[in-house]
Amino acid sequence: MNNINQFLLEQSVPDAIRARLAEHLIKIRWGSHVRILVVVDEDISTSPGVGFGINRVIDLIDGGSVGCMSFNIDVGLRSPGTPTIIASPAAFQPKYTAFRFDMKDSDGITPVLDRYQQVWCFGFNPDNSGGPDSNITQAGALPATNGELSALSRWMDEKKGGVFATGDHDYLGASMCHRIPRVRNMRRWTNADGVPPIGSPDRIDTLRPGTPPLSNNMHQGDAIPQPIQWTTWASARTGWFSRRRRPHPVLCHPELGPIDVMPDHAHEGLCFDTDEVRLDRSYNWTAAGGFSDSGAKPEFPPTPEGQPTRPLVIAYGSTLGDPPQDFAKGPQPARAKFPMISVYDGHAAHVGRVAVDSTWHHWMNVNLDGLAAAGGSNWEKIRRYFLNLAVWLSPPGYSTKCLFDHLVTTQLGYAGLQEYSERLSTIELGATARPVLQAIYGPCWVTQFVHDLMVELNPKLRAELLDRYLVPVGGKSPWPPLPDPCLTCPPLDLIEDAVLGGLIKATRPAVREFRVAMSGGKAVRGSGLEAVRKLAGQGVRSGMAELGALWQESLKHSQATVKHLL
Repeated sequence: MNNINQFLLEQSVPDAIRARLAEHLIKIRWGSHVRILVVVDEDISTSPGVGFGINRVIDLIDGGSVGCMSFNIDVGLRSPGTPTIIASPAAFQPKYTAFRFDMKDSDGITPVLDRYQQVWCFGFNPDNSGGPDSNITQAGALPATNGELSALSRWMDEKKGGVFATGDHDYLGASMCHRIPRVRNMRRWTNADGVPPIGSPDRIDTLRPGTPPLSNNMHQGDAIPQPIQWTTWASARTGWFSRRRRPHPVLCHPELGPIDVMPDHAHEGLCFDTDEVRLDRSYNWTAAGGFSDSGAKPEFPPTPEGQPTRPLVIAYGSTLGDPPQDFAKGPQPARAKFPMISVYDGHAAHVGRVAVDSTWHHWMNVNLDGLAAAGGSNWEKIRRYFLNLAVWLSPPGYSTKCLFDHLVTTQLGYAGLQEYSERLSTIELGATARPVLQAIYGPCWVTQFVHDLMVELNPKLRAELLDRYLVPVGGKSPWPPLPDPCLTCPPLDLIEDAVLGGLIKATRPAVREFRVAMSGGKAVRGSGLEAVRKLAGQGVRSGMAELGALWQESLKHSQATVKHLL
């Protein structure tokens, strides 16, 4: 209730209808509520005050919200013993002990995973010894079994659940994660994968200058982060000879721009680069319900239109050389870049999204405490990274439901009262609504939400139109290259404005009726805003039709001009 009231206040919804509107929004399950299961090995704490733990991140996300998307977190502890469900765990304590991915709920029938939309894996096992890969599957390391992998894979594919996974240097985290489909191909988990060690010049030491020598004891918890290099996700011309580049939404802050910093550490893990990912792997379930590393199901399935899909590295880190730096762990070479964060958008292929991080030290209390205490833009960017992942990893429908609900509720507040004029064209109306969304999520997310909406409503339109403006995953586009500069290509913003404006126009009459009922204290007929959501398809079609007509008219004038030039 507090999240909804705060949002309505920010949108300047009039006092006369705000309380009743909040009650109605709760009744119709306004927005999207996301349940996240955080799975940890025993060595990683979820309790407050423990440096080697992740309670700061849990505290940030659990009970929090971004726009109309809210989150709750439960913890699953991978420990020995009999899997147990704790009905009312204390704050930060596990709801599940001896957690296994194939656990059943208290009814003995429903898979526990089906209660959640996302699973975040923080693995420690097998150990920190840097031993042989055979240690990964020893019984004491609690490796994910075939039955667990079968259950998790079905959830990722059928429920389209989102998975985040991370470990650290050497094979830390491999017992839980090294065979999870897609996860296993996006991050290095084993010695065979080429994991970086804890020591020697081959380690990945990202500590940044302070009082020498640079060491974890002094510098991993200070307020100096490491810079990261974000990659271009959306690239579009803003004029004939100018181009705008945007990072992936996971690295997009609504006010501060690209997220370009992370906590530092003396020995991190490593992801596979975009062109290193094995696309030829597949998996299957055996007749007995076990998991097989090969079979009929491709690791990265194509879209229904036959277009390939693959992961994308969205951030690279770098290391300083020694000399000239003075590192307590000894010399290392300066590396211009190494793959740090990788994502896979499986929604177009009708499976769940995946994200991996090179190290859980980007998430640990000990690495965050100094940054949080200092505050400022570095901490704001890093904390937004965690929240962005919680938004992005949600199954299909969650972000688009929020997009639609936002565009409806803004019509009840300041934007609708003062800015959404009846005289505006569809595209002008969308351009007016854009800043309202950008203030909540950031400009990258407007592109992501419109893209998601097109995936769900009209995959062919999305594939043939909007995807041309996004940087091809892996640099391999199925489409012929656009002319550079393209004198007749509509800007990406114009396409998005057409969709946003179409949604507002399609819902305006119903929202007006809804406002009158609310203002008069009358009961809202039917399900109110819930019924309005059904107009989404109509709005997108009308917006794109208006853009198409404008496009044709522009082409006609351009052709007439070119005719005189030839």
